[in-house]
Amino acid sequence: YGSPEDWEQWYQKNAYFSGPLYPYGLAALRLMFGSPVWPARILQLLLACLASSVIALAVFGFGEDLLRRGREEGGARGLAAAAILAGLLYGLYGPLVFHDGFLLRDGPVAHLSTLLLAWPLIARGRPEEKEEKREISSNEEERAAAQGGRSALFLGLLGGVAILLKQTTAPLALASLYLLSKKFSGGAKRRRIALMGALGLALPLSVLCIRNISAGVPPLTFDTRQALGLVWGNGEGASASTSPPASMGRILTEARGSTLRTARVVLEGYKDAPLDLPKLLLRKFATFFNAYEAPDNASFYFFRDRLRILRWLPVFSCLLGAGLVGLIAARMLGVLRKGEFALAVVAILTPLAACLLVFTNSRYRAAIAGPLALGAGLFILITLKALRQRRLRELGLLAVAAGALSLVPLLPSVIPAGRHRFSDAMVYATLLEGQGDRAEAAREVQRYLEEGADDSLRNAGIVSLRHWYETGNRDGANIAPEGLAPPERRLNLLQRR
Repeated sequence: YGSPEDWEQWYQKNAYFSGPLYPYGLAALRLMFGSPVWPARILQLLLACLASSVIALAVFGFGEDLLRRGREEGGARGLAAAAILAGLLYGLYGPLVFHDGFLLRDGPVAHLSTLLLAWPLIARGRPEEKEEKREISSNEEERAAAQGGRSALFLGLLGGVAILLKQTTAPLALASLYLLSKKFSGGAKRRRIALMGALGLALPLSVLCIRNISAGVPPLTFDTRQALGLVWGNGEGASASTSPPASMGRILTEARGSTLRTARVVLEGYKDAPLDLPKLLLRKFATFFNAYEAPDNASFYFFRDRLRILRWLPVFSCLLGAGLVGLIAARMLGVLRKGEFALAVVAILTPLAACLLVFTNSRYRAAIAGPLALGAGLFILITLKALRQRRLRELGLLAVAAGALSLVPLLPSVIPAGRHRFSDAMVYATLLEGQGDRAEAAREVQRYLEEGADDSLRNAGIVSLRHWYETGNRDGANIAPEGLAPPERRLNLLQRR
């Protein structure tokens, strides 16, 4: 669609298009295994299991603290149940399980974000915290400080890796390191912890800086995708959906690869209608809290219709009410300390900011699963405690608040929210045909024609699929040659006539 010179008018030359870690990771897996597909999927699922376990550990730690403060007996079973359920809610969250099946960075971004959230929460029980009034020896204190330094170094490394994966995780990484350093008393110890965290954070980022300097790019240029995202999601005529505005090419050409210039040109487009941009942002905000899993590269609903197990997994409505109410109630009851609650808020705002800057889709929103699963675990803990103590009024308030918030995502979507896209049907039918299953390919086309009335591009879909079916032309499917059936094996209604 253009020469390198054409593209370099829009994007900075020799800078990465998107976060470099994931493509390099796939390249390494290709060298080791010949194909990155299954190794990457397995590693992503293992990372999901780790994140689920860490969420469960964090909830378990909060539960122990809650029982200890209340001097309660017999709450261990409920504590374990809350921790396990929180881990399962995260690990079995349907959209996240779905995205981990693709070679896209969004699943790993969600899992690393969850680890950045949960790691300082697990470290909350250090003996040197201010809340601990018992005396400790200087040797114990030194060992605890050394352990804290190692923990900060690991957390910094984790944050640096997450930023190289997707730079929007930077606020969460910095907030996580700050909270960990605040858990230690004494200025010298805190400075040491902060220094170790900064060192861990700098090590991965220094590799990017060295590479960029050698390529003639400013050191901390993470990617050139910000310009595209700003225009796609906010340019004049943007609709808060994944459809690009008509002004995109003109704005990118005028901006000449500069993100700041792109932002300025985008804002200039609203001079004559200054309220249109706030309205657009409000639509994105509403879309973020809607149950609809907006597709882009892949459609959650297309696969859910064909993989029955996805129908049984929890979705956004299952997490939102219990998750938000659990976090707020835990803060009000003192279960979550001020800094811990602030970190959870940052973990929610990070994917929200990504969606407001561009547009809400299922991939960008997936990282909210971590803080919501944590909140859901806290909700279960607090509910069980209220049930044991027969505080029925508190129990009723929790249930009503969580139920009301769970209904919010079910409100009508403010963007076109069709469950069908003709492109999905066309690609899948082409792949089936390429594998020799012409009858199933034909059924896939017929299924769209019968069920796809909610497609926002319905008219184009009917024309495209009838063209595919009647002429045997597969150009519209954009499938690589090895995925195409040869002309003589294609469905071709006109030829058969």
